[in-house]
Amino acid sequence: MFKTEKISETTIVIYTSKSLDNSNAHEMTAALSEAQEAGYRYIIIDMRELEFLSSAGVGSILGVLGRSREDGGDIILCNVRDRILHILGVLDLCDFLTIKQDESAAREFCLAKDV
Repeated sequence: MFKTEKISETTIVIYTSKSLDNSNAHEMTAALSEAQEAGYRYIIIDMRELEFLSSAGVGSILGVLGRSREDGGDIILCNVRDRILHILGVLDLCDFLTIKQDESAAREFCLAKDV
């Protein structure tokens, strides 16, 4: 299970482990879905620990992203290492996903949108 931290009534942070792959992608999907069902419009995924991202890991995020955006929110990635950014770039997802430099910038983004 991934560690979470409630920021506000509308924003939560989910902290990844070292890998997001076939072994735990279903847990990420569950954590994201639970956050959405609990009413969090903005979900920050802090990737500071993430060293490996597989297609299953990407799918766990993309699979629920539409719902967040339909509900007027977003899923925001932050602290994304260069090797993970490279993977997202190869998949042509960098412009599609909301990516912020660090958790502070992600929180500011959510607060600004939530006004």
